[in-house]
Amino acid sequence: MTGIIHRHLMATFLRNLAYTIVGAIVLFTMMDLLDHVGSFVDNKATASMVARYYVYKAAWIVDTVLPVAMLMATLFTVGAMARYLELTALFAAGRSLLGVTRPLVLLAVAVAAFSLAWREYVLPAANVERNRVWEVEVHRNPDRIRPTQNIALTGPDGRLYYARRFDPNTGLLTGLKIVTKDGAAVVERIDADRAEWDGAHWTLVGGVRRTFSGDRETIVPFDRLTARDLEMDPRSFFRDRIRPEDMNIRQLREHAELVRLTGGDATAAEVDIQFNLAFPLVNVIVVLMGIVLASGPRKTTIASGFGLTLLVSFGYYLFMNFGRALGHSGTIGPVPAAWSGNAAYALIFAVLWLRARR
Repeated sequence: MTGIIHRHLMATFLRNLAYTIVGAIVLFTMMDLLDHVGSFVDNKATASMVARYYVYKAAWIVDTVLPVAMLMATLFTVGAMARYLELTALFAAGRSLLGVTRPLVLLAVAVAAFSLAWREYVLPAANVERNRVWEVEVHRNPDRIRPTQNIALTGPDGRLYYARRFDPNTGLLTGLKIVTKDGAAVVERIDADRAEWDGAHWTLVGGVRRTFSGDRETIVPFDRLTARDLEMDPRSFFRDRIRPEDMNIRQLREHAELVRLTGGDATAAEVDIQFNLAFPLVNVIVVLMGIVLASGPRKTTIASGFGLTLLVSFGYYLFMNFGRALGHSGTIGPVPAAWSGNAAYALIFAVLWLRARR
């Protein structure tokens, strides 16, 4: 009996979830197309360009609307069971609300893990390609997505590299900084005015090599230094630029480390790391809230379902983005800036749960 109930619940939920996500993709795409159709026409964009632009943008749409879709599917699924007195019959048979809706909660946990993986492995690459299509192919601007200035990256040897300028034609680096770490400690830093590639090795020109051992620092200036141990080649410096807001957690950690080592303030990157960790969890919270709200004595209609979805979803986005802005400004720390929205909504769920029919 329980298996039949759970299969019916999951089938209805997944159908509502699919309708919501597909509808959101179509709606967002049509709205964006209406906004950008003038640019596509004026720049004589081909159908292939337009199609690829919106395929890549679909990754961002899925990431943005997934919590909204999870909430709406929960409200419609559980609300229908409450409206047709299925929940009342199950409660009378001794079933609990959590027991009936347990598959939705487990699915929400799986979706949260999926959302984290999506933001880590799919979304950054899709955003880069979308920006490339828009800027380079449609508007025919220079390919600044592959930067030649202010390049920061981690090499295959584990060293941290920063170059003020890179000439891809000659392989010349200007304003090069190389940091070598042993665990959390910096053991070596090399600063060079420029670095020249001879086809096999880098030659560093006009710089200083600092080595650190405990509290001791050894400084060795050099005019020319052949760095045979550097494993980077010029192609490694000519890679996609990813905006901080499009970076995944690993890229943000590398970015924050480089910012700190070069004397900058890494607060914004630390906030974004916590935000990327906190955001997927909202899929679990909104499902729990949707279960409680839809199972109440007031029946969930289509209109009230849409209303509750807008209220809860956009309230959450407003709360999270406000906290993120405060974190970027340094007003509050990275953890409270990113996690306060989840904490507030978890508290609201706890209050609703205590008052719910269970």
